[in-house]
Amino acid sequence: MSKRGHQEFETTLPKRVIFGRMLALARPYAWYIGGGIAMGLLLMLPAVIQPWIEGVGINQLLDLLFGTGFEWSAFLPLVRIAGIIAAFAAFGMVLRYANTVLMTHLRMKVLTDLQRRVYRKLMHQSFSYFDKQDSGQLINRTIGDVNMLHVFYTMVLVDGPRILFSLLGYMSVLVFFDRWVALVALPFVPVYVFAVVTISRKIHPMFHEMRDQLDEAAIVLSENVQGVQVVRAFAREDVERGRYEKINRSIYERWVRLARTFSAYFPSVFFLGSANLLAMLAMTSYRALEGVLAAGLIWSVFRWSQVLTNNGRMIARMMPAIEHGFVSAERVFEILDAPASIRTPGSPKPMPKGRGRVVFENVTFGYDEHPVLEDIALDIPPGTNVALVGATGSGKSSLIKLLPRFYDPVRGRIRMDGADIRDLDLEELRNEIGFVFQDTFLFSTSLAGNIAFGVPEAERRAIEDAARRAGVDEFVSAFEQGYDTMVGERGVTLSGGQRQRVAIARALLMNPRILILDDATASVDSTTERAIQDAMAEVVKDRTTFIIAHRASTVKRADLIVVLDKGRVVQKGRHGDLIAVPGPYREFCEMQWKLGLDDVEAPQ
Repeated sequence: MSKRGHQEFETTLPKRVIFGRMLALARPYAWYIGGGIAMGLLLMLPAVIQPWIEGVGINQLLDLLFGTGFEWSAFLPLVRIAGIIAAFAAFGMVLRYANTVLMTHLRMKVLTDLQRRVYRKLMHQSFSYFDKQDSGQLINRTIGDVNMLHVFYTMVLVDGPRILFSLLGYMSVLVFFDRWVALVALPFVPVYVFAVVTISRKIHPMFHEMRDQLDEAAIVLSENVQGVQVVRAFAREDVERGRYEKINRSIYERWVRLARTFSAYFPSVFFLGSANLLAMLAMTSYRALEGVLAAGLIWSVFRWSQVLTNNGRMIARMMPAIEHGFVSAERVFEILDAPASIRTPGSPKPMPKGRGRVVFENVTFGYDEHPVLEDIALDIPPGTNVALVGATGSGKSSLIKLLPRFYDPVRGRIRMDGADIRDLDLEELRNEIGFVFQDTFLFSTSLAGNIAFGVPEAERRAIEDAARRAGVDEFVSAFEQGYDTMVGERGVTLSGGQRQRVAIARALLMNPRILILDDATASVDSTTERAIQDAMAEVVKDRTTFIIAHRASTVKRADLIVVLDKGRVVQKGRHGDLIAVPGPYREFCEMQWKLGLDDVEAPQ
């Protein structure tokens, strides 16, 4: 299920605002728009003039057939008219080709810019935002909804100006030749407008529901692809397939309902167009019988009326795509408009010099008003190796996520080398902190590329040195391509321990003043853990290091052990001091010793 309620997808922006913002996206390419408008005008002129020339040709032909005598020279005007029509056709083909290419460039530039803006927004969005969103939903909006705007821009920027200019041109011509014929056509305009507005109001919420269902489908698909091992391990393929098919069936039913609604409306638009055409032809014929209009002009008026009617029908056909575009644009703007709670201050202070002193000043923090940490007060000298110990849910991971400002405290503040971290540039702050997560994430690139992720300009020697210190060189020699070996999505070609070593090398290459290991050796065996600890002993010597660990053998090496319980610091000190007194830390060591889970000595 989505983490967000359906009510949050209701219309939040007026259509005029959405339309204005979409046009604003194209503003950097104003000359493309100007070129498209100019081509639309040029296309309109021959299209409007040609029916009149055809009417003149018909008059010439009637004079030739029913005149006083036959002369070959009388054919010359007809030949010239045919040549003009052919030239108009060729001119129109060239302009349509140029206009299509120009507008395609405009459309794709705008959509590419929009996708870039959405991606940049997501990359700079706060972690609390992602806590409330589903990855499948965000992917569907970033790709599906943005691509849906492709049709919107085609209709609005390509077909829209052409149809608008055509309508204005044809109406102007009709008024010029006979205002009575034009007056017959005018009453149908408000009827068309009323019909289009009515259907737009009906189908807009339908498109909202359908796009929400597509979000649900993307969420289920994303979950099952990422959790395919769990699905198969518990033999839940049929159940998950049923979930996905149920959503797809709902999408299908909404499409059918949408098609029925539009199909019930379109015949009325078609009828209006036909009635308009017949009324204009009747008035034209009447005016011709009165001798006001020449016979050839009947054909010209018929052609103008036909194009007017077809343009009205085309607008009706365009409305579903335009409404779909409005819905998709609104959903994309929801991402762009979402405020980021964590951001760099307007005038950040320079990164202070120092070796990584960290001070927590009465820090309180919680997720959605649920307290996780309360009144944390710690002063960590530079170069200190700090171990965080506590039961699951005691707040260990939450505490270290405050350091790089993944989240901000509700109360209190955190200082690094004397500076409040909220006053510093986010990128500079995070460049000073190396992170090894418990759930290691590797990218679909080479081993070297993953190690150099935080320092893409790093030389090969530095990459291999970081890999050696993390113990990566012990297994990389087994790969034919060495550090150029592709690790696959999420590092699936590596074992858990190998992925963890690559993550440690990635953090070490950044040479941060603060290193955070969030249960970094949990996925390795005791022998590998000891090897990594020995390799890192020199690395962490003069570097402030925070370690979350569940093995006493790892914790006892720390310079300072901080014991958390229900979000509060209940003990802190060195291993020898804490184990000598009754308390949570001693219980932690006794449990491991009794169960034989670690090689820590038995408490005395």
